[in-house]
Amino acid sequence: MTEFVKKDPEILIEYTDPFEGFKGWLAIDSLSHKICAGGLRVQQGLTAQVVSDLASTMTLKMRIAGIRADGAKSGIDYDPNSPGKEEALYRFLKAIRPFVLERYSMGPDLNTKMKELDGITKRLGISSIKNAIAKAQGIGLPSFLNRYKILEQSAGYTTLGNLRSGFGTASACLGVLEFLQLPHDKATVSIQGFGGLGGGAAYSLYKAGVKIVAIADKEKSLISTNNECLDVPALLEKSVNGIMPYISDKGDYKDSEAIYDTKCDVFIPAAIENVIREDNVGDLDVKGIVCGANLASSLTAEKMLHDKGVILIPDLMAGSGGSVSMDGLFGPVYPPSVQEVLQHVDRKIRKMVTDVLLRSKRDNVTPRTAAMKICSEAPIYSKAKPYGILEKDPMQTAQRKE
Repeated sequence: MTEFVKKDPEILIEYTDPFEGFKGWLAIDSLSHKICAGGLRVQQGLTAQVVSDLASTMTLKMRIAGIRADGAKSGIDYDPNSPGKEEALYRFLKAIRPFVLERYSMGPDLNTKMKELDGITKRLGISSIKNAIAKAQGIGLPSFLNRYKILEQSAGYTTLGNLRSGFGTASACLGVLEFLQLPHDKATVSIQGFGGLGGGAAYSLYKAGVKIVAIADKEKSLISTNNECLDVPALLEKSVNGIMPYISDKGDYKDSEAIYDTKCDVFIPAAIENVIREDNVGDLDVKGIVCGANLASSLTAEKMLHDKGVILIPDLMAGSGGSVSMDGLFGPVYPPSVQEVLQHVDRKIRKMVTDVLLRSKRDNVTPRTAAMKICSEAPIYSKAKPYGILEKDPMQTAQRKE
Protein backbone atom coordinates (compact mmCIF):
# COMPACT_ATOMS: atom_id res chain seq x y z
CA MET A 1 0.00 0.00 0.00
CA THR A 2 1.39 3.39 -1.03
CA GLU A 3 0.97 6.09 1.61
CA PHE A 4 1.24 9.85 1.26
CA VAL A 5 4.85 10.94 1.33
CA LYS A 6 5.85 14.30 2.79
CA LYS A 7 6.67 16.59 -0.11
CA ASP A 8 7.00 20.25 -0.97
CA PRO A 9 3.85 22.10 -2.08
CA GLU A 10 3.41 22.38 -5.82
CA ILE A 11 3.11 26.16 -5.45
CA LEU A 12 4.70 28.19 -2.64
CA ILE A 13 4.49 31.97 -2.90
CA GLU A 14 6.47 34.10 -0.47
CA TYR A 15 5.38 37.67 0.14
CA THR A 16 7.54 40.39 1.69
CA ASP A 17 5.56 43.41 2.82
CA PRO A 18 6.97 46.64 1.32
CA PHE A 19 5.89 48.77 4.28
CA GLU A 20 6.53 46.71 7.42
CA GLY A 21 8.82 43.99 6.12
CA PHE A 22 6.87 41.01 7.44
CA LYS A 23 6.64 37.77 5.48
CA GLY A 24 3.57 35.95 4.23
CA TRP A 25 3.01 32.71 2.30
CA LEU A 26 0.47 30.92 0.15
CA ALA A 27 1.09 27.19 -0.17
CA ILE A 28 -0.91 25.10 -2.65
CA ASP A 29 -0.15 21.51 -1.85
CA SER A 30 -1.41 19.95 -5.09
CA LEU A 31 -2.88 20.89 -8.45
CA SER A 32 -4.79 17.63 -8.97
CA HIS A 33 -8.26 19.23 -8.95
CA LYS A 34 -10.00 22.41 -10.05
CA ILE A 35 -9.68 24.14 -6.70
CA CYS A 36 -7.72 24.03 -3.47
CA ALA A 37 -9.01 25.06 -0.06
CA GLY A 38 -7.64 26.07 3.31
CA GLY A 39 -7.57 28.89 5.84
CA LEU A 40 -5.59 32.09 6.24
CA ARG A 41 -3.94 32.71 9.61
CA VAL A 42 -2.19 35.60 11.35
CA GLN A 43 0.50 34.30 13.70
CA GLN A 44 3.72 35.69 15.06
CA GLY A 45 6.59 33.35 14.27
CA LEU A 46 4.76 31.73 11.36
CA THR A 47 7.09 30.08 8.83
CA ALA A 48 6.89 28.80 5.28
CA GLN A 49 7.35 25.26 6.60
CA VAL A 50 4.35 25.49 8.93
CA VAL A 51 2.17 26.89 6.13
CA SER A 52 3.33 24.10 3.81
CA ASP A 53 2.66 21.41 6.43
CA LEU A 54 -0.82 22.80 7.04
CA ALA A 55 -1.53 22.79 3.29
CA SER A 56 -0.51 19.13 3.15
CA THR A 57 -2.87 18.34 6.03
CA MET A 58 -5.66 20.12 4.16
CA THR A 59 -5.14 17.82 1.17
CA LEU A 60 -5.56 14.83 3.48
CA LYS A 61 -8.76 16.34 4.88
CA MET A 62 -10.14 16.58 1.35
CA ARG A 63 -9.14 13.04 0.44
CA ILE A 64 -10.55 11.34 3.49
CA ALA A 65 -13.80 13.33 3.23
CA GLY A 66 -14.20 12.37 -0.44
CA ILE A 67 -14.05 16.02 -1.55
CA ARG A 68 -12.58 16.53 -5.02
CA ALA A 69 -10.31 19.42 -4.09
CA ASP A 70 -6.72 19.88 -2.94
CA GLY A 71 -5.23 21.50 0.14
CA ALA A 72 -3.87 24.99 0.56
CA LYS A 73 -2.94 27.33 3.38
CA SER A 74 -1.89 30.94 3.71
CA GLY A 75 -0.80 33.31 6.43
CA ILE A 76 1.37 36.16 7.56
CA ASP A 77 4.01 36.35 10.27
CA TYR A 78 2.37 39.22 12.14
CA ASP A 79 1.13 40.23 15.58
CA PRO A 80 -2.65 39.51 15.53
CA ASN A 81 -3.20 42.23 18.15
CA SER A 82 -1.50 44.95 16.11
CA PRO A 83 -3.73 47.85 14.98
CA GLY A 84 -2.19 47.42 11.53
CA LYS A 85 -3.56 43.88 11.10
CA GLU A 86 -6.37 44.70 8.65
CA GLU A 87 -4.15 46.72 6.33
CA ALA A 88 -1.43 44.07 6.54
CA LEU A 89 -3.96 41.45 5.48
CA TYR A 90 -5.24 43.73 2.71
CA ARG A 91 -1.76 44.08 1.20
CA PHE A 92 -1.11 40.34 1.45
CA LEU A 93 -4.46 39.43 -0.11
CA LYS A 94 -3.88 41.94 -2.88
CA ALA A 95 -0.69 40.05 -3.74
CA ILE A 96 -2.46 36.66 -3.96
CA ARG A 97 -5.69 38.05 -5.48
CA PRO A 98 -5.43 36.06 -8.77
CA PHE A 99 -5.44 32.78 -6.84
CA VAL A 100 -8.44 33.82 -4.72
CA LEU A 101 -10.35 34.64 -7.90
CA GLU A 102 -9.59 31.41 -9.77
CA ARG A 103 -8.33 28.54 -7.61
CA TYR A 104 -7.95 29.21 -3.89
CA SER A 105 -11.08 28.82 -1.74
CA MET A 106 -9.97 30.61 1.41
CA GLY A 107 -11.35 30.19 4.92
CA PRO A 108 -10.68 31.74 8.32
CA ASP A 109 -8.00 30.21 10.51
CA LEU A 110 -6.00 31.19 13.58
CA ASN A 111 -6.66 34.86 14.49
CA THR A 112 -8.89 35.55 11.47
CA LYS A 113 -12.66 35.54 10.98
CA MET A 114 -14.78 35.03 7.88
CA LYS A 115 -16.50 38.43 8.11
CA GLU A 116 -13.14 40.13 8.49
CA LEU A 117 -11.64 38.39 5.44
CA ASP A 118 -14.75 38.90 3.32
CA GLY A 119 -14.62 42.61 4.10
CA ILE A 120 -11.06 42.80 2.83
CA THR A 121 -11.72 40.78 -0.33
CA LYS A 122 -14.68 43.04 -1.16
CA ARG A 123 -12.27 45.98 -1.05
CA LEU A 124 -10.29 44.09 -3.68
CA GLY A 125 -13.35 43.63 -5.91
CA ILE A 126 -13.86 39.95 -5.05
CA SER A 127 -17.34 38.77 -4.06
CA SER A 128 -16.14 36.48 -1.27
CA ILE A 129 -13.14 34.57 0.04
CA LYS A 130 -14.63 31.44 -1.55
CA ASN A 131 -15.14 32.98 -4.98
CA ALA A 132 -13.21 30.15 -6.68
CA ILE A 133 -15.96 27.67 -5.79
CA ALA A 134 -18.44 29.30 -8.20
CA LYS A 135 -16.34 28.54 -11.26
CA ALA A 136 -15.24 25.07 -10.14
CA GLN A 137 -18.78 24.05 -9.19
CA GLY A 138 -20.20 25.46 -12.42
CA ILE A 139 -22.75 27.81 -10.86
CA GLY A 140 -23.41 31.45 -11.63
CA LEU A 141 -22.29 34.14 -9.24
CA PRO A 142 -25.84 35.05 -8.06
CA SER A 143 -26.60 31.39 -7.22
CA PHE A 144 -23.24 31.03 -5.51
CA LEU A 145 -23.80 34.14 -3.36
CA ASN A 146 -27.32 32.97 -2.48
CA ARG A 147 -25.88 29.77 -0.98
CA TYR A 148 -22.92 31.54 0.54
CA LYS A 149 -25.28 33.77 2.54
CA ILE A 150 -26.59 30.65 4.31
CA LEU A 151 -23.35 30.74 6.30
CA GLU A 152 -24.58 34.00 7.86
CA GLN A 153 -27.77 32.40 9.17
CA SER A 154 -28.19 31.57 12.86
CA ALA A 155 -26.95 28.24 14.20
CA GLY A 156 -27.49 28.41 17.93
CA TYR A 157 -25.31 30.96 19.68
CA THR A 158 -23.57 32.06 16.48
CA THR A 159 -23.78 31.78 12.70
CA LEU A 160 -23.36 28.63 10.65
CA GLY A 161 -20.10 30.01 9.25
CA ASN A 162 -18.67 30.42 12.73
CA LEU A 163 -20.03 27.15 14.17
CA ARG A 164 -19.22 24.66 11.39
CA SER A 165 -15.58 23.90 12.28
CA GLY A 166 -16.25 23.40 16.00
CA PHE A 167 -19.38 21.42 15.19
CA GLY A 168 -17.27 19.07 13.07
CA THR A 169 -14.82 18.56 15.95
CA ALA A 170 -17.77 17.77 18.22
CA SER A 171 -19.04 15.23 15.68
CA ALA A 172 -15.62 13.54 15.70
CA CYS A 173 -15.79 13.41 19.50
CA LEU A 174 -19.27 11.87 19.38
CA GLY A 175 -17.94 9.28 16.94
CA VAL A 176 -15.22 8.34 19.44
CA LEU A 177 -17.75 8.09 22.27
CA GLU A 178 -19.89 5.76 20.17
CA PHE A 179 -16.86 3.63 19.32
CA LEU A 180 -16.06 3.42 23.04
CA GLN A 181 -19.74 2.67 23.75
CA LEU A 182 -20.00 5.61 26.15
CA PRO A 183 -23.50 7.20 26.37
CA HIS A 184 -23.45 10.95 25.73
CA ASP A 185 -24.97 11.86 29.10
CA LYS A 186 -22.38 9.78 30.95
CA ALA A 187 -19.32 10.99 29.02
CA THR A 188 -16.97 13.74 30.19
CA VAL A 189 -14.93 16.01 27.93
CA SER A 190 -12.28 18.68 28.48
CA ILE A 191 -11.40 21.27 25.85
CA GLN A 192 -8.25 23.31 25.41
CA GLY A 193 -9.16 26.49 23.59
CA PHE A 194 -12.32 28.60 23.67
CA GLY A 195 -12.09 30.51 20.42
CA GLY A 196 -14.14 29.75 17.33
CA LEU A 197 -13.15 26.08 17.19
CA GLY A 198 -13.14 25.28 20.91
CA GLY A 199 -16.23 27.34 21.63
CA GLY A 200 -18.14 25.73 18.77
CA ALA A 201 -17.11 22.25 19.91
CA ALA A 202 -18.07 23.01 23.52
CA TYR A 203 -21.50 24.35 22.51
CA SER A 204 -22.24 21.46 20.14
CA LEU A 205 -21.26 18.82 22.68
CA TYR A 206 -23.22 20.60 25.42
CA LYS A 207 -26.31 20.56 23.19
CA ALA A 208 -25.73 16.83 22.57
CA GLY A 209 -25.87 16.18 26.33
CA VAL A 210 -22.15 15.60 26.91
CA LYS A 211 -20.66 16.86 30.17
CA ILE A 212 -17.96 19.50 29.60
CA VAL A 213 -15.90 19.30 32.79
CA ALA A 214 -12.94 21.51 31.92
CA ILE A 215 -12.14 24.35 29.50
CA ALA A 216 -8.88 26.23 29.08
CA ASP A 217 -8.10 29.45 27.27
CA LYS A 218 -4.62 30.97 26.88
CA GLU A 219 -4.84 32.58 30.34
CA LYS A 220 -6.50 30.00 32.59
CA SER A 221 -8.43 26.78 33.04
CA LEU A 222 -11.90 26.33 34.46
CA ILE A 223 -12.20 22.93 36.13
CA SER A 224 -15.60 21.59 37.17
CA THR A 225 -16.30 20.79 40.79
CA ASN A 226 -18.07 17.49 41.52
CA ASN A 227 -17.76 16.52 37.84
CA GLU A 228 -20.71 18.75 36.93
CA CYS A 229 -21.16 20.11 33.43
CA LEU A 230 -19.92 23.68 33.06
CA ASP A 231 -22.45 26.31 31.96
CA VAL A 232 -21.15 26.56 28.40
CA PRO A 233 -23.84 28.95 27.05
CA ALA A 234 -23.17 31.44 29.86
CA LEU A 235 -19.42 31.27 29.29
CA LEU A 236 -19.86 31.82 25.56
CA GLU A 237 -22.18 34.75 26.11
CA LYS A 238 -19.60 36.59 28.22
CA SER A 239 -16.39 35.48 26.50
CA VAL A 240 -14.31 37.99 24.52
CA ASN A 241 -11.94 36.85 21.77
CA GLY A 242 -11.78 33.32 23.18
CA ILE A 243 -11.13 34.41 26.78
CA MET A 244 -13.57 33.05 29.37
CA PRO A 245 -15.16 35.35 31.95
CA TYR A 246 -14.78 34.84 35.69
CA ILE A 247 -18.46 34.06 36.28
CA SER A 248 -18.72 30.33 36.94
CA ASP A 249 -19.97 28.94 40.25
CA LYS A 250 -19.62 25.36 38.97
CA GLY A 251 -15.86 25.21 38.77
CA ASP A 252 -12.49 26.42 40.02
CA TYR A 253 -10.25 28.70 38.00
CA LYS A 254 -6.67 27.47 37.75
CA ASP A 255 -3.67 28.07 35.52
CA SER A 256 -3.94 27.10 31.85
CA GLU A 257 -1.78 23.98 32.30
CA ALA A 258 -4.27 22.45 34.76
CA ILE A 259 -6.34 21.20 31.82
CA TYR A 260 -3.79 18.41 31.29
CA ASP A 261 -4.35 17.06 34.80
CA THR A 262 -8.13 16.75 34.45
CA LYS A 263 -9.43 13.21 34.28
CA CYS A 264 -12.07 12.80 31.58
CA ASP A 265 -13.14 10.47 28.79
CA VAL A 266 -12.07 12.65 25.87
CA PHE A 267 -9.65 15.58 25.65
CA ILE A 268 -9.97 18.04 22.76
CA PRO A 269 -7.00 20.27 21.83
CA ALA A 270 -8.71 23.09 19.93
CA ALA A 271 -6.23 25.94 19.95
CA ILE A 272 -2.58 25.61 18.94
CA GLU A 273 -0.22 23.05 17.46
CA ASN A 274 2.13 20.65 19.26
CA VAL A 275 0.25 20.36 22.55
CA ILE A 276 0.30 16.53 22.69
CA ARG A 277 3.95 15.54 23.03
CA GLU A 278 5.98 12.62 24.28
CA ASP A 279 6.87 14.61 27.44
CA ASN A 280 3.24 15.13 28.51
CA VAL A 281 1.29 12.09 27.29
CA GLY A 282 1.79 10.51 30.70
CA ASP A 283 -0.11 13.40 32.31
CA LEU A 284 -3.30 12.70 30.37
CA ASP A 285 -5.81 10.42 32.12
CA VAL A 286 -8.21 9.97 29.18
CA LYS A 287 -9.69 7.31 26.91
CA GLY A 288 -9.55 9.39 23.76
CA ILE A 289 -8.10 12.57 22.25
CA VAL A 290 -9.76 14.47 19.40
CA CYS A 291 -7.36 16.92 17.76
CA GLY A 292 -9.45 19.78 16.44
CA ALA A 293 -6.42 22.08 16.19
CA ASN A 294 -4.05 21.66 13.26
CA LEU A 295 -0.80 19.77 14.02
CA ALA A 296 -1.91 19.33 17.64
CA SER A 297 0.06 16.12 18.25
CA SER A 298 3.51 14.77 17.48
CA LEU A 299 3.73 11.44 15.68
CA THR A 300 5.79 9.95 18.51
CA ALA A 301 3.14 10.91 21.04
CA GLU A 302 0.44 9.35 18.87
CA LYS A 303 2.33 6.05 18.78
CA MET A 304 2.83 6.12 22.57
CA LEU A 305 -0.88 6.72 23.12
CA HIS A 306 -1.83 3.95 20.68
CA ASP A 307 0.40 1.52 22.57
CA LYS A 308 -1.40 2.52 25.79
CA GLY A 309 -4.80 1.88 24.20
CA VAL A 310 -5.75 5.57 24.01
CA ILE A 311 -7.58 6.59 20.82
CA LEU A 312 -6.25 9.73 19.11
CA ILE A 313 -8.22 11.21 16.22
CA PRO A 314 -5.84 13.39 14.17
CA ASP A 315 -6.59 16.87 12.90
CA LEU A 316 -7.13 15.69 9.34
CA MET A 317 -10.48 14.27 10.54
CA ALA A 318 -11.40 16.24 13.65
CA GLY A 319 -10.52 19.55 12.03
CA SER A 320 -12.40 18.94 8.79
CA GLY A 321 -15.77 20.45 9.75
CA GLY A 322 -15.21 23.57 7.67
CA SER A 323 -14.30 21.58 4.56
CA VAL A 324 -17.14 19.09 4.94
CA SER A 325 -19.63 21.93 5.47
CA MET A 326 -18.77 23.27 2.02
CA ASP A 327 -19.74 19.89 0.61
CA GLY A 328 -23.01 20.09 2.52
CA LEU A 329 -23.62 23.65 1.33
CA PHE A 330 -22.68 23.48 -2.35
CA GLY A 331 -23.17 19.77 -3.09
CA PRO A 332 -26.99 19.51 -3.02
CA VAL A 333 -29.05 20.33 -6.11
CA TYR A 334 -31.15 22.83 -4.14
CA PRO A 335 -29.97 25.27 -1.46
CA PRO A 336 -29.93 23.45 1.91
CA SER A 337 -31.09 24.68 5.30
CA VAL A 338 -28.65 25.33 8.13
CA GLN A 339 -29.80 22.13 9.81
CA GLU A 340 -29.25 20.11 6.64
CA VAL A 341 -25.68 21.39 6.35
CA LEU A 342 -24.97 20.47 9.98
CA GLN A 343 -26.56 17.04 9.56
CA HIS A 344 -24.31 16.44 6.55
CA VAL A 345 -21.24 17.39 8.59
CA ASP A 346 -22.26 15.20 11.51
CA ARG A 347 -23.08 12.16 9.37
CA LYS A 348 -19.96 12.36 7.25
CA ILE A 349 -17.47 12.98 10.06
CA ARG A 350 -18.92 10.29 12.35
CA LYS A 351 -18.67 7.77 9.50
CA MET A 352 -15.12 8.94 8.81
CA VAL A 353 -14.16 8.33 12.45
CA THR A 354 -15.83 4.92 12.54
CA ASP A 355 -14.15 3.78 9.31
CA VAL A 356 -10.71 4.91 10.49
CA LEU A 357 -11.01 3.36 13.95
CA LEU A 358 -12.16 0.05 12.50
CA ARG A 359 -9.21 0.11 10.08
CA SER A 360 -6.88 1.05 12.93
CA LYS A 361 -8.11 -1.86 15.03
CA ARG A 362 -7.98 -4.33 12.14
CA ASP A 363 -4.43 -3.44 11.09
CA ASN A 364 -3.15 -2.60 14.60
CA VAL A 365 -1.87 0.80 13.48
CA THR A 366 -2.48 4.31 14.80
CA PRO A 367 -5.64 6.06 13.58
CA ARG A 368 -3.45 8.49 11.64
CA THR A 369 -1.74 5.65 9.77
CA ALA A 370 -5.14 4.09 9.04
CA ALA A 371 -6.42 7.46 7.81
CA MET A 372 -3.35 7.93 5.59
CA LYS A 373 -3.95 4.52 4.02
CA ILE A 374 -7.53 5.47 3.26
CA CYS A 375 -6.35 8.77 1.78
CA SER A 376 -3.83 7.00 -0.45
CA GLU A 377 -6.64 4.87 -1.88
CA ALA A 378 -8.78 7.87 -2.82
CA PRO A 379 -9.15 8.30 -6.60
CA ILE A 380 -8.40 11.64 -8.25
CA TYR A 381 -11.07 13.19 -10.48
CA SER A 382 -9.25 16.15 -11.98
CA LYS A 383 -12.18 17.45 -14.05
CA ALA A 384 -15.02 16.87 -11.61
CA LYS A 385 -16.92 19.40 -9.55
CA PRO A 386 -15.47 19.51 -6.04
CA TYR A 387 -18.73 19.04 -4.16
CA GLY A 388 -21.75 16.75 -4.30
CA ILE A 389 -22.39 13.36 -5.85
CA LEU A 390 -19.86 12.47 -8.54
CA GLU A 391 -21.43 12.93 -11.95
CA LYS A 392 -20.82 10.04 -14.32
CA ASP A 393 -18.87 11.19 -17.33
CA PRO A 394 -17.42 8.64 -19.76
CA MET A 395 -14.76 11.16 -20.79
CA GLN A 396 -13.59 11.53 -17.19
CA THR A 397 -11.25 8.94 -15.74
CA ALA A 398 -10.15 8.44 -12.19
CA GLN A 399 -6.50 8.26 -11.29
CA ARG A 400 -5.10 6.82 -8.09
CA LYS A 401 -2.64 8.88 -6.11
CA GLU A 402 0.61 6.91 -6.13
